[in-house]
Amino acid sequence: MCHSIAILADVQDVMKQFRVDRLLSYNSTRYEVKPTESVSAVMVNRKGERILDEFRWGLMPFWAREAVCGERDSIFSNPTFERIVRKQRCLIPCSGFYIGVPEGKDTTWIRVKMRSGNFAIAGLYDVWRAPSGEEELRTCMMLMTEANDVVLPYQRSMPAILDSEQAEAWLAPEQKDSRQLRSLLRPVDDLLMVSSLLGSAQEKLDISADVGVLA
Repeated sequence: MCHSIAILADVQDVMKQFRVDRLLSYNSTRYEVKPTESVSAVMVNRKGERILDEFRWGLMPFWAREAVCGERDSIFSNPTFERIVRKQRCLIPCSGFYIGVPEGKDTTWIRVKMRSGNFAIAGLYDVWRAPSGEEELRTCMMLMTEANDVVLPYQRSMPAILDSEQAEAWLAPEQKDSRQLRSLLRPVDDLLMVSSLLGSAQEKLDISADVGVLA
């Protein structure tokens, strides 16, 4: 799974990259975002507007238990996710992600980035309100696909990273064909990525030193 991510892109860069129409909430310069924390996502509302907002990382539909990440094959083979896959797709802006590799009582951290800079991870979201009338629950999760050769030494899956063309297709409201949507979630070319071993927690903060801005 994806243990945590970093998002360092300026809000204006994110809005330009993903052609966002309306900003509701965005927190930049976040060196480590963990599951159950607030994460930024781009989604399309019923009016066709692209919205940039914050969601709790951990999808929690009213009918299911919480899920931080969803494997591509299990999501698309599960009929209970059909509605969310067809209508509630999102993009999660990201500057890099971290993989924790247990070594005895310790954990070695691996940082993975795109050579080109910031990128988008395919996601799903849900929004609902409990019958008790409590505050609206806004949650999302990242989708995973097979690991490429950069990630495979550490785990068998990796976040489903989308290039600009794939991101457009993923967000398109008219796209409802599950086979075409599933085909977008494939491993990134190895040559486009780079990984590095982090010797300490402090090195997670150094991700800003060599991460580019959104083009």
